Amino acid sequence: MKLLKGVVGAAVLAIPMMMSQGAVAADGKGIYGSKCAGCHGPTGMGTVGPRLAGQQEKYLVEQFKLIRDGKRTSGKSGMMKGAVASVSDDDIKAIAGYLSAL
Repeated sequence: MKLLKGVVGAAVLAIPMMMSQGAVAADGKGIYGSKCAGCHGPTGMGTVGPRLAGQQEKYLVEQFKLIRDGKRTSGKSGMMKGAVASVSDDDIKAIAGYLSAL
């Protein structure tokens, strides 16, 4: 009986987490499409900007924030500054989660 309660309890906790991760990925795809796809391509494989698809999520979050906050000025980051200036930390995480899963 204890085992059954443990399994049910774990499922009750896991299902909302899985659903919220799916929602974050969907949000990330939508935000990416409206803010990033013009330069990084519809699938994140790069056009004007470099390939982002498949990069590690942590790396993408760090680089995005460095560019947004004006702490990274190398390469074409100056071109991105205006496009990412108002993107929230939550949106950055959603975008990075989406891209890392591609």
